[in-house]
Amino acid sequence: MSADRKRFRDRLFALLGGLRLSFALLVLLGGLAALRAIIGQKTLAMETAPRLLRKIVALGFDSPDSLGIPLAAILLLFILNLGFSSVAMARRVRARQAAFVTMKDAGSIRSLANHAEFLASADAGRRLAAFLKESGLRVREEKAGGELRVSAGRRGAGLWGPFFFHQTLMIIIIGAALSMLTRYAGYAELSPGETFVEKHGNYLRVTDRPALFGGDRNFKLRLDRIDLTFWKPGAVKQRANVFSAFDGNGTFLGQRRTEINKPLHIAGTTVYQGTHQGFFAELEARDGTGTTIDGKARFFIPRQPGERMTDVVTVGDTGIRLELELFTEQVVRISGLESLGSTHMATLLKVTQQEGEKRRSLGVLFKGGTLTMDGITLRFVELKPYSSFVVSRDYGVPVIFAGCLVLLIGLLLTYFWVPETWWASVRSDGDGCTVAVGATAERYRETFRERFAETVKRLEEEVGAK
Repeated sequence: MSADRKRFRDRLFALLGGLRLSFALLVLLGGLAALRAIIGQKTLAMETAPRLLRKIVALGFDSPDSLGIPLAAILLLFILNLGFSSVAMARRVRARQAAFVTMKDAGSIRSLANHAEFLASADAGRRLAAFLKESGLRVREEKAGGELRVSAGRRGAGLWGPFFFHQTLMIIIIGAALSMLTRYAGYAELSPGETFVEKHGNYLRVTDRPALFGGDRNFKLRLDRIDLTFWKPGAVKQRANVFSAFDGNGTFLGQRRTEINKPLHIAGTTVYQGTHQGFFAELEARDGTGTTIDGKARFFIPRQPGERMTDVVTVGDTGIRLELELFTEQVVRISGLESLGSTHMATLLKVTQQEGEKRRSLGVLFKGGTLTMDGITLRFVELKPYSSFVVSRDYGVPVIFAGCLVLLIGLLLTYFWVPETWWASVRSDGDGCTVAVGATAERYRETFRERFAETVKRLEEEVGAK
């Protein structure tokens, strides 16, 4: 490689991995994220908005989605910048490690902040090396310039602490980008015996398909049992569902139990236990012309025994609003609600019509029965218990957790794995030797200075002239 090409490569590498580019990209990333949030509010009075914002909107960036591509481009550049700077930082760490194991002569040792010199017996070199090894140091020796030179060190991996801090930022940004591209969540409800097939159109509420890995998984969940437990005097203690799980090919995967803090993992997705359980009352309203309207009332499981289970429904386009209160013997079939059986022994709806602030009782409606009001016949078709769950995919979450793990490693290396290096020179002087010893530590230097003095005192007692 020619000198010009090498120089150009080094300059390009320094530019792409430089701190100035990092700062510029960070400002752009923060600005785009803030602008995306502002535009997403949909409440801007553009006439009074700042001129820069009006110009950006005029260019066509008038919705949060329109800023997605620029935001992704800045994120990609930022990741590349952090990657190049990581390589540069790794090179610097390796260079420092090499510098720490380099031998020093007596003159270089005397220039260190921590150094000492004393006379020793003729075999000082051997005993000095043995002393350093027993102290837990990795020892290297060489003979040069008429003297024995010794280099010893430990916890050299601590030099990588700042590097791991740097990697944390890059990994978390990668995780955030991956999360933005793969995040997907849907909400569904099932009654015991019903089966849910994981498809985008089968959710009651669902986010848009993500840019990556957004295909249907087609696994099946059949709700076998709703299992609730209660604290005394009756607040919900634990919500749980028991599913039979099947993969996309219909293969039975076993029976799985989900709880609030115990989700189900299947086909790259996570199934979380929802916080809504209760009953669906399926209703049918028929007017005088024979037109039928199907509806559904929802009743949540009471927090305390004896609490009312109510819902308000509107009958089609008639404007008739009804308050329905559920009384059901089926409550006692759910674990934890047996105590309600003594007061609610019939499956019926108490129906009350609401007209503004006025309320008019219309009577009760038994399951399978009908109730006529204002030319409309209301039929109570069926009552089913139900439970909710949330299906989520976000491939950025484990990456972000990995970033947190890398951060922890960086903290441990930086503060609890402090590198230290010792150098010594042993020069023969007649019947004895002159020993020069010096050392340095990356952090906690005041404490290390005290420890250095104590260690030198013990070393002099071990190898010094008797």
